Amino acid sequence: MRRRLCPRLARNGGLALILTTAFATPSVGQETQLNSVHDAYLDPVLPFDEDAAESPADDNLAAAIAETFMSNPELAARRYDLRATDDEIGIALSGVRPTAQIQISGNYDYVLPGSITQAGRPISDRLNDPHIQRDNVATQLVIDQPITTGGRVRGAVTAAVAASAAGREALRGAEGDLLVELIAAYSDVRRDRRSLMIRQKNVQVLEATLSEIVARRDAGELTRTDIAQAETQLLAARVQHNAAEAQLEASHAAFVAIVGREPGNLAEEPDLPGLPASADEAFAIAEAANPDLARAALNERAARARIAAARAEGNPQLSVQGIAGTSGPAAPFDRREHDVTFTGRATLTIPMISGGRVRSLVAQAKNRQSADALRIEATHRQVVQAVLNAWNQWITATRNLEAQMLQLKAARIYYEGTFEEYREGLRSTFDVLFAQNSLRETEVALLATKRDRYVAQAILLRHMGQLEARQLLARAPVLDPAEYTKRAAQRGALPGDIIFRAIDSLGAPVARPQRIEVPAPATDPKLLPPGTDTGQPRSLVKHGTHRSPGKEGQ
Repeated sequence: MRRRLCPRLARNGGLALILTTAFATPSVGQETQLNSVHDAYLDPVLPFDEDAAESPADDNLAAAIAETFMSNPELAARRYDLRATDDEIGIALSGVRPTAQIQISGNYDYVLPGSITQAGRPISDRLNDPHIQRDNVATQLVIDQPITTGGRVRGAVTAAVAASAAGREALRGAEGDLLVELIAAYSDVRRDRRSLMIRQKNVQVLEATLSEIVARRDAGELTRTDIAQAETQLLAARVQHNAAEAQLEASHAAFVAIVGREPGNLAEEPDLPGLPASADEAFAIAEAANPDLARAALNERAARARIAAARAEGNPQLSVQGIAGTSGPAAPFDRREHDVTFTGRATLTIPMISGGRVRSLVAQAKNRQSADALRIEATHRQVVQAVLNAWNQWITATRNLEAQMLQLKAARIYYEGTFEEYREGLRSTFDVLFAQNSLRETEVALLATKRDRYVAQAILLRHMGQLEARQLLARAPVLDPAEYTKRAAQRGALPGDIIFRAIDSLGAPVARPQRIEVPAPATDPKLLPPGTDTGQPRSLVKHGTHRSPGKEGQ
């Protein structure tokens, strides 16, 4: 049977070779190349093979990154969010700093005296005015200096500093996410521009092919069916061209939304710095530098400090107060008639019963700390998954790129041979149209794979914590969030702050997180049995079969 179907292969053992090749397990990463028979021929020259000359590049990725870093409103808003978080440090530190205020109060009394009060008044007063009118004005300068807050300020400052550091990591993550979007938009614009050129070339080639088919039909070589085949393919190519135009405009819009301007003639994507040599290296760098993981750890540190601040709510507080004031009649005003008073006061506040408020605050802080501690592990798992996926996408796209470059070379040979054999009458119209479509789809797929490979590299760097403007650009725009953090901490500072912060630390409680509870393990877990199936056929639910309001009970 084999000898009758394929005598040459059967004689030479070719069928065994084919079967062996078909069922052999390919080795991962094996180098692929076309059959050596192609080496004896020149590279194919196809119709409309010369690309239109592209304008020289006047825009590049570095310029887009720099402009995005300086002008993107979303990134700028994140920076101000971080500043608002930094201001919590100054708010917390104000708890050990002195406060001063001036209080001015005035009062007017109009009294209708009773018989007893009226009898005690001089006759002259009763005759001049049967009523009593009094007015008074008082001023006070009050200076209050906390000596110790029982550790409240220490806990609040520690939590605010940790929250500020977590905010910086959140900003790093937001910057990395934005740069991934920018790199994707940049690559999309380049891919879609090239794809549109391929679609335009496809339309031109098919128009020329249709003209040739019409001429051959007029000469009696082809039929009306061949013309319809070419027209079908041409119209489909025009639909693809229209879709490519719309896709390019969408990519332009994404670029403008990120950078704030239209893209120019974009240069080829440069190699990204910092790519790891192995997956193990990628995981190690991500473990140390991933902003999401660092943020989760800092959030847990801030939550731990809030436990101590909550415990401090039950501790005594000590403050000293100085008051200088005057008091006297408002009208007629005469400074000599006003009394001047100086008062010094020390106040020790010892909480006794809070109705369970302090214990509830501590329990609440502990529960939030436990949640943040668990989020560290959750974030770690997400980072591992993200690095693994990005690495695999990069490697897969690289392998696909190598295969598709060979596929493109084979598709060009396939199309050239099919077209020449078509002109000699050895191939049908369908054959040449199919070869043409295979070539163009391979070209478009190759562009998409190049884009996917580059974006996968950017995503990998993002999860490794290495996708930042300062690590991508030689002279990146400078904006150090730590400068504002220092300003926030020093706003309203006094030389004696360090003394009172040290005193406040003496009575500060220690944060003791609670033990994290986990559900008891299930013994021999099994799924519950399914419900009883009545065997009745199930039908679709039609809209409007529910009962209308107001008709219930009818």
